[in-house]
Parts: sequence; structure tokens; C-alpha cells
Amino acid sequence: MKLRGKTVLITGASSGIGREIALQLANQGNNLVVTARRQGRLEELAREVEAAGSQCLVHAADAIDPSACVSVIEAAVAKFGGIDVAVLNAGGGKAMTMATASSADVLRIMRMNYDTFVNFLCPVIDQMREPGGVIAYTGSPAGYFGLPNSGPYSAAKAAGRVLVDTCRIELAGTGVHFVALYPGFTQTEGFDPDDVPVKSLIIALERTGREMIRAIERRSSHHMFPKRIKWLILLARFMPEPIRRWLLSRFT
Repeated sequence: MKLRGKTVLITGASSGIGREIALQLANQGNNLVVTARRQGRLEELAREVEAAGSQCLVHAADAIDPSACVSVIEAAVAKFGGIDVAVLNAGGGKAMTMATASSADVLRIMRMNYDTFVNFLCPVIDQMREPGGVIAYTGSPAGYFGLPNSGPYSAAKAAGRVLVDTCRIELAGTGVHFVALYPGFTQTEGFDPDDVPVKSLIIALERTGREMIRAIERRSSHHMFPKRIKWLILLARFMPEPIRRWLLSRFT
């Protein structure tokens, strides 16, 4: 499936990976539905998308609000007749240790990265169930282990990963396909390189957008990149847990 002439919903589109995906799809004659909280940033993006030859519907919404998420989907269906691909990408967070975090801190990160995913996931499934489509989830390699300085973020991404696995099983045969994407450390405007212990693991935003689009087009069940992070995660998964914990503690 090529992402040409498709209706594509992108959440978290006002900046970072979401914005980059929208721009890379803009010259393919797509109908893009972009949403995030910042109306002004979305309108700037829409102008760039339309100048490149695609249509763009802007619908500002707070993804923590379930009713706001439903309104985005309703607006997309009303304008374009349906959604072919949903890139559920809203989220983010800062480094945080459980030694100093409050319960409010942890739950805030969960809302930013799990609630914002679920609030779009369920109504998108309802919309796609009959015609079919692709739902892509922006996860993280951090969702495979409890990483130091990233415990709440790791937990939120792990929850999303497991939920997508369940969806893939329960909705098999319905025409709804699920693509779980695990980009490595990506250079975005809110990214702090000092949070990454190994600088060679950082990748450019353009590459992240390109890799994610390619995985969606292939309908890959899982796609983790770059390969150096993929192999590190695979290696860590087969390590005895005490050894893995000891190695990860070197980065605290």
C-alpha cells in the first residue's frame, strides 16, 4: 500500500515526528487530517501541506479529552468520507527518576503517552472496522524494559505496545491492520541530547519520518530502528534479568 491519495489522520502533528510525517506525505496527493493542541502551529503546517499539493484539515484538540478525540474523527469522516490510515503519535515527556517522582508526575506521563493513544485508538477502530485501514502506533524501544530515568515513560509505552498486540489478535480478519513503530532517539525540538548516554544512537528527524512511512506502507507488525538500537534491545531481551539490570544501572 502506497500512501498516495489516502486520507491520513496524524495526531501530535504540530511538531516533531507528527509534523515531519505530514510534510513527507504532502506531495503525494493525500488528504491529511492533522491534530494537536496548538491551533497556530497546525495552521502553519496546513499551509505547507496544501502548497505541496495535498488537502489538509486542521482540527485542534487535546488528546487527553476523549470527546475532543471523537470530534476529530467525526470531522475527518464528514470532510473526506473516512480514514484510511491513522498515525497515533501524540506523546512525550522528560527524564524522571522514581526516587524523586510524585504519583502526580507518573500519572501525568501516563496520560500524555497512554491516554492520548487510547482516546484515539478506540474511536478509530470503530470507524475502520467495516472499510478496513491501518492504525500505526508510535511506541518506543523504551517500552520493552524499565529504563533508568525513564520509568513512567517506559511504562506508558509498554502499555501501548501490549494493547496493540491484543488489538492485532482480536481484530484479525476485520481489515484493520496494526503497525507498531519504535523509533530510536530522534532529534526533535524538545529533544535534549544530554538525556542520551550514547550519542551515536541519535537519529535525524527526516530519517524517522521516512522509516515510519515505509513501515506503514508495508503494514509491518513491528518496526524498530535504527538497527543498532534494534539489536541492543534484542540482546537485552535474552540476557538474564540480573545482568540486564546491572548493565542498565550503569546509566543512572
